[in-house]
Amino acid sequence: MNMKHLLTAILLMASTTMWADNYNFLTVSSTGEEYISLPTIQKITFSDGNCVVTTTNGDYTYPLNEIKKMYFSVDDPTAIEALPQEAENLKYKNGKLKVEGDGMLRIYSSNGALVQLANVKKGANINLSNLKSGLYIVNMGDKTIKITK
Repeated sequence: MNMKHLLTAILLMASTTMWADNYNFLTVSSTGEEYISLPTIQKITFSDGNCVVTTTNGDYTYPLNEIKKMYFSVDDPTAIEALPQEAENLKYKNGKLKVEGDGMLRIYSSNGALVQLANVKKGANINLSNLKSGLYIVNMGDKTIKITK
């Protein structure tokens, strides 16, 4: 292991206990970004040019030469819990979405797939009975809400 990787490993391990008290996720940025819940992490090891994060759910292995950055974060940036249940122009009640504006309406499943697209007019009532039960993200213009069906 070269000196740069060794220094990175030492700094990460030394700072883990100091930083972990204030954060909930370890974010690893390499070919994509992964968010690992800190309570599930059992250990982080470095060997054979890899960083191995051992969790209660299994091991995550990252080649050191592919890691762009690792850091601790308070919230999972992919979380949708911060979205409001309704907005001034979007209200969901009794299986229907009431729209108080004109524009392109997009409904996404919780995994990010676009499941419905419609150009709506003010006062439209959209029946969502065709959607399976679950969590959805509704977007129209600059307003975004989450709904649970």
